Amino acid sequence: MTINEIARMMVSTERYQSQTAQPKLENGSLPPKGHVNPWCPPGMDITGMKQSDFKIIPVSKEIETRLRDMALQNMKQYYGMSPPSGNERGDTIRAYVMTLPPEDRANAGYTLNQIRLEEANRLCDFVRSRVPGWQHGQAFDTSILDEYRQGVDVKA
Repeated sequence: MTINEIARMMVSTERYQSQTAQPKLENGSLPPKGHVNPWCPPGMDITGMKQSDFKIIPVSKEIETRLRDMALQNMKQYYGMSPPSGNERGDTIRAYVMTLPPEDRANAGYTLNQIRLEEANRLCDFVRSRVPGWQHGQAFDTSILDEYRQGVDVKA
């Protein structure tokens, strides 16, 4: 193969790739309006969204209770830390969110994460009210959690 043949092959390859390639984005720039992320289920692409773009929406009481129970179990087993392996919480949220219409999915995921975060914060406040100076990950007598009531703040 001569150098001219190699050059022609490279030019035709480059031309083919530029026709089929997606637009190249500068690092940190957003895709063009109307772009569909082929690797993300409909309604789950949050590229370019800000915190203020999300809103709390109604979710089923069943999933809400399940997430609160998971937060309590994590407090009992891991003393306020995340489990060392697996992503049960994320899998639970995703399974529920995927049952919703695409336009509600991102907001439902946000809502469920807020519920879980609020419950985890309540649990931490509750433990600190019984064990002054307690820090995440520090062992404590988990029997004090028998007095805990979901969704009830201990702050006066």
